Order: sequence, then C-alpha cells, then structure tokens
Amino acid sequence: MNALTRPMLKDPGLAYGVISGFPVHDTYPLQDREELDKLFREDYFAWEAMSRAAIARFATNRSDAEAPVAPNPFSHNRVNGWWEYKGRRIVDNGFILFGSSDALHDFMKGHNRPYILKTETRTETVSLFSDQGSEVDSVYVGDLEDSREIISRVYSFLRPGAIFGTYTVAEFAGSFSHSWIDVLGNFVRHIRQNGEVTPICQDSIVFNDERARREIKLLDHPNLKNCAITNRPTFGNVLGLIMAGPTPPPPLIETSEACNHLRKHLRVRGTVTEIGSNRRGDVILRFGSAQADFKGLIPASCVLSKEQEWIDSLKNRTLTVSALISFYAQAPAIRILEKSQIALLEE
Repeated sequence: MNALTRPMLKDPGLAYGVISGFPVHDTYPLQDREELDKLFREDYFAWEAMSRAAIARFATNRSDAEAPVAPNPFSHNRVNGWWEYKGRRIVDNGFILFGSSDALHDFMKGHNRPYILKTETRTETVSLFSDQGSEVDSVYVGDLEDSREIISRVYSFLRPGAIFGTYTVAEFAGSFSHSWIDVLGNFVRHIRQNGEVTPICQDSIVFNDERARREIKLLDHPNLKNCAITNRPTFGNVLGLIMAGPTPPPPLIETSEACNHLRKHLRVRGTVTEIGSNRRGDVILRFGSAQADFKGLIPASCVLSKEQEWIDSLKNRTLTVSALISFYAQAPAIRILEKSQIALLEE
C-alpha cells in the first residue's frame, strides 16, 4: 500500500469529492461471522469496481514522498476507516477525488450512495448529496484546519446517524495496483478488522493459518487465478507473507524529549497530571509539569472521548502512549483514537 500524508483540503480554489466505496446496509449480521464475511466480500468487490472506475477517470497520485499531497488536476486518494455499529467496527473504504466540481459530480452521482462535494468557490461548507444526486444539505467545515478532522466530519454524514455511530479515519492511502499480492493483503487486512470490537494489529496477521485459508478461498479473486501469468511474486515476498510475525514496538522516549522527535511514530512515557478539554470538546491529557508541556488529545469526534470513567481513571497514572508525535497549540502532542495506544505501567 502506498501510504500518504494527509491531502491538503483547505487550499483556495480546490474542489474535491468524498464517497464511500462500500454500499450502505441497514443491518450487519454481527452474530454470524460467515455471513458477515460474505457481505464484506460483496462490498469489497463494489469498492474495487469504483476504484478501477476512478483510476480510469482520474489520474492517480503515485507519489511516495513524505510531503503534503498536492492533487493533480484530476486525481484520487483512498481513505480507509470504520463506523461504530452496535459496539463493533464496520470497515468502510472510500475515496477523496480531486478535479473540477462538474467532473466530480458527474462521476459520483453515477454510484448508488450518498456523497460529499466541495466546489472551487466554497470555503466553509461542502454539499451533501443523496444517492440520487440531489443536494440535501450543507456541512460546515470552516472551523476545521486539519484534513483528518475535515474528512471525519464530512464522512460521518454518509451513513444514517440513527443506525451508525462515530466514523473514524484509519489512514489515507494513494495508488492501488490491483496486483494479486496487493488485492490479497488488502482484503485480508480489512476483513479481519470488520465486526471487531478493537483493532487487530496488522503485523499479527499471518497467511499460513486456517482462518487465512478460508478468507483467501472466500475472496476467490480473478487476479489470484491469473497470477501464474502476470504479477509473478518473488520468493522473498511469498516467504514474508508466510513467516509474517509481530514487529518490535516503537522506540520509547520520555515526554521531555518529545519536542525533538516531531513527525515520528514513537512510544512516549509520562504521568498524566491534568485532564481537561478545549472549546471543541476534545479531551486534553497533560503530562508532567507545565514546563514539559506535552499533551495527549482525544478528538471529540472519536467514540473514545465519550468514555469519561476510563478517561478520569488516567489521572495521576504513569503510562506509555503510542502514535505519531505532532504539534497542538504550539506544543508536542499525540492524538489518541484507541485504548490500544495506551499502556498503563505498574506503580
């Protein structure tokens, strides 16, 4: 997968569209894993069809650079995430499309699902369209600067709130080759997350157990049948899939060192000394003294921010938190979206 930094959605004159690659269902068979996996396969093939259509219509941005993505006149990126549904996760893979608003509207209205359109002239709102292509509402984004927060907000309107809870962005990604090895890895990685309560570590997924064999058989993708002719794998690739295992955890640093490691994915150790919130409702965890000035931020849009009892239990606890170190209010900070990012230390 070609992982990207977040696309810049606040650029003046930029038009973009946001649409799910997965169809919207009113119910999901959470109690029947076999039926849930079959439904995911159907949704995955619908996503793949839209992906191929987007590639044909919009030139994919294939940059591997760790710099902000500057969309081409016609380009698309992927956005992967999940919805909260009856205490479980429902995977949803979608697209951020860039181009002229007319071209974007023509493309998205041809697919039977709601979508978001931001035109070149709008600066603070985007339009929400029904699956029939008629505008039904405007979504305000003028108070947001961060692309992840913008996508989280607009994407949350793509499914009915009476059925689905919070939508969480997992990653932004670029081109998808549709080679058999990419299809296989992408399918297994996402079907494992579907219907789960907590995330499954990607590095823990192996391809030599019974569950993986069942999932590969379920996929039954044409590219897997034709792999003897094209996209021949190397021995190292196949061996890596079979022998895949957990990777070492990120390096550990203290909160006082965080300012020297911006844009790095690390574990940070410290003691939570204060718990508060900002005007948006984001939960702010302060670590150490005011001089250390390192924070953990749980966005208000994240379901974790509603677990007040658990949040309060972190007060005066020493812990490690794992994520990308970024900047918040002119100080180093880590965004916390999942409990699995936090490990409490024995006292």
